[in-house]
Parts: sequence; C-alpha cells; structure tokens
Amino acid sequence: MSAPENYLIEFLLLDDQNELRARRQEEVVDEILDAVFASSSSSEDSDTENEDHVKCENFEATLDAMNQKDFKMHMRLKRETVEYLIMRYSNYAPDPSSGGRPPVTAKKSVYMYIWYVSNTVTFRQLGNLFGVAQSAAWSVVQRVATFLVSIADEHIKWPQGAYLHENAEQFREKKRIPGVIGAIDCTHIAIKGPKNCKEMYFNRKKAYSIVVQAVVDCNKKFIDITCGEPGSLHDYRVLRRSKLFEDAESHYEEMFPNSHFIIGDSAYPSNKWIVSPFKDYGNLNDAQRKFNEILSSTRMVVENAFGLLKGRFRRLLMFTEQTDLKMITNIVVSVCVLHNICISFDDLYDMNEQSTDTLFGTEDERDESGIDEALDRRQNLFNYLIQNHII
Repeated sequence: MSAPENYLIEFLLLDDQNELRARRQEEVVDEILDAVFASSSSSEDSDTENEDHVKCENFEATLDAMNQKDFKMHMRLKRETVEYLIMRYSNYAPDPSSGGRPPVTAKKSVYMYIWYVSNTVTFRQLGNLFGVAQSAAWSVVQRVATFLVSIADEHIKWPQGAYLHENAEQFREKKRIPGVIGAIDCTHIAIKGPKNCKEMYFNRKKAYSIVVQAVVDCNKKFIDITCGEPGSLHDYRVLRRSKLFEDAESHYEEMFPNSHFIIGDSAYPSNKWIVSPFKDYGNLNDAQRKFNEILSSTRMVVENAFGLLKGRFRRLLMFTEQTDLKMITNIVVSVCVLHNICISFDDLYDMNEQSTDTLFGTEDERDESGIDEALDRRQNLFNYLIQNHII
C-alpha cells in the first residue's frame, strides 16, 4: 500500500474518532440536562426535597463547551449577553484574596443566577448542579440579583430628550396615536403564603401573589417598575401607592412635556397623564368603540413584555421555596433589569407573546375624582383621531 493511501486511511480513522468523541460529548451533555430538567419538573410543584438530586462535577465547563445555539437554548440568553454580565459583575463580586473559603467565581455566579431564574430548580438542585452548598447557592443568587438591582438606573429609564421623541414617534407609527410614551399595566407573581399579613397577598383568584406594575416603551423595555405590593390590591391602588404616581403629580411637566401621556386599560381612570378606554356600559357609539380598540391594540405592548419576561425567566411563574418577600422582590426586579439588557443586546427570545395574567383576571377599580379633567384629555385625543379619519 502506498504512502498516500496510508495517510488517507489514517486521516479517515482520525476523523471518525473525532466524530465519535464529539457525539459522545453531546450525549453526556444531553444526559446531564435531561436529568436536570426531570429533577426540576418533579420538584416544581412540591415543597419537599427528599428526592435524589443531580450531581455534576463541572457543569460550568459543560455550558462553556456548548455551541452558540445550544447555549442560547439552555441558558435562554446569548453568550454575548452573559459575557457582559460576567464582566460587569466581576467588579462587584467578592475579592478572591480576602481570605477564608474561596468565593464562587464571577462566571459561575452569573451562570448560577441565570440558571435559577430561567428554570424552576430548587436551591439544593442548583447547588448540586454547580458543585456548591445549598446555602452558597442561595447566597450567590441573592448577590447577583442585588448587583443587577444596583445598576437598574442604567437600564430602566424614563424617556427624556431624544429617547422620548423617538419612542413617541414609534408608538405613533404603529397605531397613529400621537403623544404616547408608554403603556402601563400590572402582572402578578405567584408566591407561597408569607408569614406576616398573609391575607393581604391572597388575590381575587384565590392564590397568593405580589404585584409588579410596569410602564413599557414601544420596544417592550421597562421604563418604570414598582414591585412588591400585595396581590389583593387593585391595579389603580398599586398606582396610587407608587413613586410613579407621586413623581407624575409633582413633576408633570418634566415627565410629560408637550402633553405626552401613557395609556392603560380600564383598571385606570383617565387623567392628565394617563388615557384609558371609554367605559362600556352598552352605550358607546361606533367611534368610541373604535377608539377603545385602537387604544387596546397599542397597549398590548405591555402585556407582550410581561409574556416575554415570564416566558424567558420561568422562575417568575412561581416561587416555591422562599417566603422572604424582600428576597423575592429583589429577584423579580433584577429579572426586569436583565430583560432590558437583553433587548439592548438584541437578545430576543422566541415565544408566544400572550399575556400570562388570565390566571388572575383583570381588575376594574377606578377612582373617578378629577373626571372632568380626565375627559378633557381623552376627549382631545378622541377628537384628534376623528378629525384625522383614524377612527
């Protein structure tokens, strides 16, 4: 047999070995992940942790070895987004030279936080997966969440200047409504009944929850967040108790220059900075019904944002372990910050953007004080849409 033929055979054998090695590596990854998800599913609706848990020697390396597609599928974030978080968190993480037990690295900490908020694993499962104690897993998640909350002002911003005008223009291009800079709504986060004031968190759908109030821009970015109010409160009561309401009333001209406004559903009354639909008691004319339809379709951007948030970060569907409301609130706000970072990095997530609030229903409690001024603001918009043949 000639030398070229020997070389060709050796090359083919080596190629086959590499292919078998790569295939085996993929099988190992799949085995680990299948076990993780099976364990997660078995404990998602249970408070017990007596079942066998997955133990992995170096799951961090398993994630590092994934290609871009698999990494995004399992972590639900692009690798570039995660690398940005690691870079930022590395300046916040404990100093490795501070003595005592070696701290968890910045990369492992960010991986652990993302895995926790993207899935429904318990802290014991998370610790076993990344090779740390359960208490360390709890501490790492809380620390990364606190870090993200600390940079919230960089990523959750009220529109001003050029951003305000660009945002309003994009809203106008969608449904031809001028002056809109945001859409407001609330969503519920299911929790275990807390130890204190338990009845306050029992909502009208007979489940325990806290409320997240959000205003979003035309690109589904959060521009204002209020989190932690009891689930029994109606949307408008949450608004009245929020800093947003205080700021809007005290600094109206600064927040809503040139009569800009936000839009909400029927849970909110119209005032000088919120426009809501006409109340339908069966007496609306065709133009008023059309107005409500356009307003509702424009406002869907906030429900879509909630759908994206809960679709990507499945932890928000239910907190099964914690009763510490401060910790839960901290994690929820941190995930809202991460949602905005993902949008900034064009890190999209494919899913059905349906609202997840059908479990909780729509609240409809409104304060009719100042209704004359409210009608003027809404009526002016209504008249504009008629005059321009939009409705």
